[in-house]
Amino acid sequence: MTTHRIEKTQILAAPPADVWAYLTEPDKLAIWFHRPTAPLDQTGPFSMPGQDGDPLCWGEVQEVKPVSKLSYSFTARPMDGLMTHVTWTLTAVEAGTRLHLCHDGIPEGAATFGLLTAFDSGWDDHLIRFRKAMA
Repeated sequence: MTTHRIEKTQILAAPPADVWAYLTEPDKLAIWFHRPTAPLDQTGPFSMPGQDGDPLCWGEVQEVKPVSKLSYSFTARPMDGLMTHVTWTLTAVEAGTRLHLCHDGIPEGAATFGLLTAFDSGWDDHLIRFRKAMA
């Protein structure tokens, strides 16, 4: 099956350790994305409940390299169980961090094109909130 990939990059005026905290700590994730039930700093299943308490997003943290790489499988309630993959890569730059997002595994085809555009737009919105949270 052929899949789509969404990639986005931000340059943030904060050290990788601070950016890492916003990718893994529940209180900080809640500011720009969704609050997980546990930190995302160890491999294993995770869940991010919606306001109704049922899982809104979930998956399994698959790779943790503190302050440089975090990857996990990812699905959300509207995806009907379709599992995708998200990887965050952090690279130290002069006075901050280059943050790269790669979200892949989104199936190609007209039937899922709306899902692709929704993810693309959604990540834009979340990353704007991420940048503001880091300011």
